Amino acid sequence: MAEQKSQITHAPITEITLPILHSWLIQAQGALRVARAEIDALNVFPVPDGDTGTNLYLTVEAACTALSEPADDLAQAAHWVGKAAILGARGNSGVIFSALLRDLMSELATSPENFAQALSHGARGAYQAVAIPLEGTILTVAARAAQEASLVTAQGADLAKVASAAADAAYTSLLHTPELLAVLRDAGVVDAGGRGLVVVLDALVTVLTGETPRRVEHAVQPLGEFAPAVLPHEFDNTAVECEVMYDFEAADKAPLQEALEGVGTSVMIAGIDSLWKVHVHATLNRVSDCINAGLERGVVRQVSVVPLELHSISQERAQAQTRGSRILLAVTHGEGVRRLLESLGVICIATPARQQPSAAEIISAISGNEAKEVVILPADRDTHPVADIAASYLRSMGYRVSVVPSRAITQSLAAVAIHDPALDFDQDVVAMTRAAGATHYGAITQATRDVLTMAGACKTGDYLGLIDGEISAIDTDLAASSKSVLRRMLAPGAELLTIVTGAEVTDVHIESLLAWIKTGYPLIECEFVSGEQPLWPFIFGVE
Repeated sequence: MAEQKSQITHAPITEITLPILHSWLIQAQGALRVARAEIDALNVFPVPDGDTGTNLYLTVEAACTALSEPADDLAQAAHWVGKAAILGARGNSGVIFSALLRDLMSELATSPENFAQALSHGARGAYQAVAIPLEGTILTVAARAAQEASLVTAQGADLAKVASAAADAAYTSLLHTPELLAVLRDAGVVDAGGRGLVVVLDALVTVLTGETPRRVEHAVQPLGEFAPAVLPHEFDNTAVECEVMYDFEAADKAPLQEALEGVGTSVMIAGIDSLWKVHVHATLNRVSDCINAGLERGVVRQVSVVPLELHSISQERAQAQTRGSRILLAVTHGEGVRRLLESLGVICIATPARQQPSAAEIISAISGNEAKEVVILPADRDTHPVADIAASYLRSMGYRVSVVPSRAITQSLAAVAIHDPALDFDQDVVAMTRAAGATHYGAITQATRDVLTMAGACKTGDYLGLIDGEISAIDTDLAASSKSVLRRMLAPGAELLTIVTGAEVTDVHIESLLAWIKTGYPLIECEFVSGEQPLWPFIFGVE
């Protein structure tokens, strides 16, 4: 009898299940980790804030933590993913993507039709997250992906084909973004956020089909690998401040408190909903014990480890100074500025270079404090959306919150200088907002790539002078660039010039610049602040 060959056919995947959702997010996280440097390098600005890839990666990483524990059903898991993405979003790009992911997850269901609807809902969420939507960005890419998904769904395609069509449409749209946005066309790049969305959609295709779509890499001078620093063995006994964010339901924090007190000292625990922020002082070799103390109770969301020697004025002291009064919270990128502000009673969120804090970090810094009035000072434009999210959550907890629109640390300093806790909350906020808005700000940094800017062509390593966030001067010398910026800023009527100096600035730089200022602008009062921030040698504020 002739041998019959059996044919095994696989039924098409018609629904997103919990395992598929889990695999999709894990695959997206891994793919963004690989593509992070490429996406960072696509940022149009040649200044060292090319962080779209990093912010998207950290946002998806936060979303993934919501799947560490099994959920009862897809809807519950999707809800937790959306919430985790919002709370863990970093920077402007992260907030836009988290809004997309949140709304996509809120509509996520089992059928291809529902997935197409979820994509459309996510695209609308992304548009609504932006005050002035621009075409040629991740918004356009998301909308085009949703349109194509709806089209092929109407033709009866299964989920894998719907996802593939959406990813391909997103990529095609990405390639056309320079035609829609002049700044992309002039720089010769595609949109960074849109590229990140393609990576996320491709991750779903990989999970559903087992094949990864082939895409052209768009990297332009990658900015380096994203990886945590590895400390040598001799630092094992270094005293550190360890902060861990857990996600678990608990009526009593006493068991966790007791476990942590067996590991270190200065144990503090604060909670919001199911989120618990743990603070403990320990040695570096006990950090894993600090983390493990809460693992049996829930999921780890975030971990921060900082040597205690960097905290000459600790967070606890700053909180003690503000306890029972109005809280000022500032985002800082330099240790010098952090020490100065904390000495004035301001709670600071010390943030590494080229990064922004998440909403969860801001909430955790405030929650548990007896004071019920909060003023947040973001100090850069990408932290504003995150600060607004945190403010919304804090208001739901009973705090009275206002975000002062400071876009540079010099504006934050001006606001703090005018702060008067004796005033009514609204009067104090108005005064601080006016002080920040009346402070003209500028900065000096170095170009990370060759590119054509509004001020002309720059080469990697050139010094760029920025005024109110826009590049206004390009020079090969730090001193020349600083003088170019100050000539434009020190117009008649200027009275006070504040200069926040970076980590690389020497006394020679300061003395030379001060002598030039005194010679050319003898009536200007000049104040230097040792900010110690990386990447930005000088940050100026003119009042």
